[in-house]
Amino acid sequence: MLSTISKTFSRPKGWLGSIAGFIMANENKALNQWAIQHLDLSDGENILEIGYGPGYSIKHMLKHYDDLHIDGLDASSTMKEQAHSRIKKRSKEKQVRLYVGKIEKTRLPADQYDKVLSVNNYTIWDDPKAGALNLYHTLKPGGKLVIVMQPREKGADANRTKEMGESILNDLEFAGFDQFSVEYEEIRPTLAVCVTAKKPRSE
Repeated sequence: MLSTISKTFSRPKGWLGSIAGFIMANENKALNQWAIQHLDLSDGENILEIGYGPGYSIKHMLKHYDDLHIDGLDASSTMKEQAHSRIKKRSKEKQVRLYVGKIEKTRLPADQYDKVLSVNNYTIWDDPKAGALNLYHTLKPGGKLVIVMQPREKGADANRTKEMGESILNDLEFAGFDQFSVEYEEIRPTLAVCVTAKKPRSE
C-alpha cells in the first residue's frame, strides 16, 4: 500500500492521482511561493516549469504578471488535466502550453527560456544529470534556474534536505551552470532547500 501511495505522488494518474494532485497543491503552496520569489520574474519573459503538478505555480504567476509566456512539462497526464482546469480562466490564448513528458527524454528548444522553475520534482528524475543538461540547453544565456526540494519520505529531516541541496548543486555544476545560490527555509513539515543558478552569457 505504501509503495502504491509513493508511486501515486511521483507519477499521479487515475482517481488516486487526482486526489494526490489536490493534496500536492495544498502542501506545496508555501514551497511554490518561495520558489517563485527566487525567479525574479518580469513581464514578457518565457518561463518553463518542470513538474507543474496541479498547476498552482502557473496560476500564481499568471495572477501577478500579465504578460508571461509559460510552458510546463510534467510526467503525468492526470496532472495536465488538473493544471489545465486550474488555470484556464486566467490564461490567455497560447499564453500557457502544457506538455506531458520526462525532462531527461523530452527534446527542448535551444536558448528558449528566460527562467526555469522546478518544485519538489528533482528527486523523481530518472537521470538528474541528463535533466540538468537539458535545462542548460533550453535556457537563454544569462537565464536563471530555480530548483526547490523538501523531502517528504519517512524519516525526512534537515540532514536529508542538505543532502538534496548538495546533489542538486553537483548536477548543475556538471551541466555547466554558474552563479549558484543555496538557501534553506523552515517550511512545514521540514527544512526546504532552494538552489538557484544561471547559464553563463558567453561560453
